[in-house]
Amino acid sequence: MPAKQNIKQLLAVLGIVPALAHAQLQAWGDYPALPRQAVTGQTSALTDPYRFLESLSDTQVRSWMKKQTDFSNTVLARITGRDGLLKRLKVLQATEFGTGRLIEVRGMQFFARTTADNRQQLFMRNAATNAERLLLLTEPGQSLGFFTPSLDGSHVAVDIVNTGRQRHSLRIIKTSDASMLKDNLDAIAPDSNEVTWKPDSTAIYYRKAPAKISADRGAVWQHVLGSKLETDLPLIGPGVSKSRRFTATDAVVIKSNQNSAYLLAEVQHGQSQDRSLYLIKQDQLKGAATAWQKLASPTDKLRNAWLAGEQIYLLSAKKKSAGAILKLDLKTPQLSAAKEVVPASSDELLNMVVAKNALYIHAAEAGYSKLIKTELDGSKKEELTLPYSGRISELNADAETEGALFVLEAANAAPLSYRALAGGQIRNVEVFRSPQVGFHRIASKNLSISKPGTNKQIALTLFYPQGMELDGKHPLLLTMETGTGLSKLAKFDALRLAWLEQDAVMAIVYVPANENIKQRSANDGLDEFLAAADYLVSEGYTSSGKLVTQEPSPGKRWLAQAISHRPELFAAVQSAALQSESTGNGKSKKLTAADKAKLVNGNPYLSLRDGQPYPAALISARFGVADTPIWMSSKFVARFQAATVNKSRPVLFRTDFANVWKADALAEQADNWAFLLWQAGQKGFSLQP
Repeated sequence: MPAKQNIKQLLAVLGIVPALAHAQLQAWGDYPALPRQAVTGQTSALTDPYRFLESLSDTQVRSWMKKQTDFSNTVLARITGRDGLLKRLKVLQATEFGTGRLIEVRGMQFFARTTADNRQQLFMRNAATNAERLLLLTEPGQSLGFFTPSLDGSHVAVDIVNTGRQRHSLRIIKTSDASMLKDNLDAIAPDSNEVTWKPDSTAIYYRKAPAKISADRGAVWQHVLGSKLETDLPLIGPGVSKSRRFTATDAVVIKSNQNSAYLLAEVQHGQSQDRSLYLIKQDQLKGAATAWQKLASPTDKLRNAWLAGEQIYLLSAKKKSAGAILKLDLKTPQLSAAKEVVPASSDELLNMVVAKNALYIHAAEAGYSKLIKTELDGSKKEELTLPYSGRISELNADAETEGALFVLEAANAAPLSYRALAGGQIRNVEVFRSPQVGFHRIASKNLSISKPGTNKQIALTLFYPQGMELDGKHPLLLTMETGTGLSKLAKFDALRLAWLEQDAVMAIVYVPANENIKQRSANDGLDEFLAAADYLVSEGYTSSGKLVTQEPSPGKRWLAQAISHRPELFAAVQSAALQSESTGNGKSKKLTAADKAKLVNGNPYLSLRDGQPYPAALISARFGVADTPIWMSSKFVARFQAATVNKSRPVLFRTDFANVWKADALAEQADNWAFLLWQAGQKGFSLQP
């Protein structure tokens, strides 16, 4: 591979030579020795000395991985406090919390709960009387994928997933008596998260799985309730019409509205936020021959759209990426005629709903949600006061009803449902009830720090037990939330309490992802992460002996970069999988000195140096993760173990490759946190003889 050929030119200068006999650790023995490799033309001093670990078919490499995994599991099992941590995690996982999904139509609220035996219930609740009706209880081996009530509340479509085979079945429930209709749409696209109802509740529009797996993401079809599936009609999407072409990554969804004569087809192009829009009157649907009018293409930079009678509201990022709200009269459906009703500001606009009295806009600033109310014409804009700083995970409204319903959660607060009244007041509607499991004893502190070399602010939140003095003497776990839109806002996770109950602190730094997908890098977030870590140490919230970090998701490079460039900053790190080098596929070229320096600086594996006091590390690697192949973690760990001189800080590695380790999510989290607490010197976490 060209990247490896470039590395080949560097290794002689860098002096990377594998140590086949590792130094003995203090209390836990020797690392498993690397396989002995014959010196050939391919494994000379000029080649990557750990490259042989990329050969996953080599029995010696497999054996080394197994020995590393067994060694690591043995060490982790000896940490006191680990079993108690696992027990607490199991209790927290079994505690019932609201799922956060809440939809209201015509005064009826639809939501799901999970039972103690992990079955899911779908309820309908009368908003006026609070009377509840159970509509569905999943069978063992089933899960509830999504649910979509009809616009009049008379029916609800539910996606039932057979968890064993991952087969999806779309069923229709009549809400008046909770009876299930005979309609069984088992060809729904597996990545669907919603369907759309015809306003009179006689038909649904759904995305059908393609006949050939992975050929595309499926076209939208119409199904009339009570009819045979063979009579369903294709409306728009891949393969429907030669006049409208779609790519393999395009996903189409139909949008409707109770008081609108129109249907809107919204096309999401892969991971891009910019959509294409098509418009048609409902009475002009003619199956594959439907003459859809194209309203917008990705170059128009529209992120979302909402039908409202004879108007359509549009979320536009044309002028500013934060977004503005436009209003278009469908009597003249030309985008150039759209009028701006909510101008762009420093707030990032994420979502909006149209109620009878106003627009309710979900915006985000500094890692937290805002709820903004404005008149339908954009006048009298006001920010509503939320009960606490958090994340609005659900927002909906009825065009025939005043006000809006929303679900609010935070990193340390379970989802609760609220209503924004017409006058702007916020009231808890108590659809979800938060059990008192301990988060009421957790305090939080919001910080804003400057990103070095820029005028940008970085949002940082601390969570800690009430009454704790933030004096730097407690373990502090720093994590990073990154993404676009709603995904970059921290959501509730009950398991966090197990960490905080150890007299420890947790910090979350919020880093928006680059909106330009082509410009995104595996290193995104590194500068913000290091700035947050430096700030926490310099301001006395923690120290390098107490600061630990965790990267729970694969596919990023920032943690490997932090280890190689700032080893003195952390006591310990834990990663789900390291992306430690590039797998580039361009043509190889002779490297200049500047090229070599740039490649080394951007390659955490090459940046590791002998004789450095690196932090402790627990690195896991999963087979089959494209962005972070197992060999990356293997090579990084082998080099890491040889390079570090800090023999009080272990470097552990385990992998599920070839079934050498079967991971259990809760047990793995207990291992990870027990390891970090041990390395931070926390009382109750030490290595047994």
